[in-house]
Amino acid sequence: MLRGLFKLLLGAAAAGLLLFLWLGENGFTRGDQKESRSGAPPSSAARASTWENPASLPDHFARHGSDFGARSADEYALLAWQFLQRAKHDGLPAKEDGGGTLRIFDPRSGAFGAYNRDGTTKTFFKPGSRSYFDRQPGQPVNLQTWR
Repeated sequence: MLRGLFKLLLGAAAAGLLLFLWLGENGFTRGDQKESRSGAPPSSAARASTWENPASLPDHFARHGSDFGARSADEYALLAWQFLQRAKHDGLPAKEDGGGTLRIFDPRSGAFGAYNRDGTTKTFFKPGSRSYFDRQPGQPVNLQTWR
């Protein structure tokens, strides 16, 4: 029993060190947009850091993960991050409110995401109609020039 606990703690420490080293090399710091300098998706260990409140991720996944066919909270967080990247590339409809919340809607898929100024996800789901997005506060922004 004690040996198993020791192995678990040792493995967690090693994983933490690797994550620390990886984050340092790829430009992740608190307050930055949570993506690597290359624009590559965050690693599995770093995906939860793309979520505004990692403690709320399991609940969001339970309620909305099936909207996107996500099999885990980690995959759901990655899909939310990818949605933001694609929205910026494709120039999806978006608006930003006075508090810095960015809201994005994809008319084709019906996906909606809300993000903080630093790129962390607040929520990601499919509300069922564009009218949900239209009722959200904020002014339209061009995501291809936003920042």
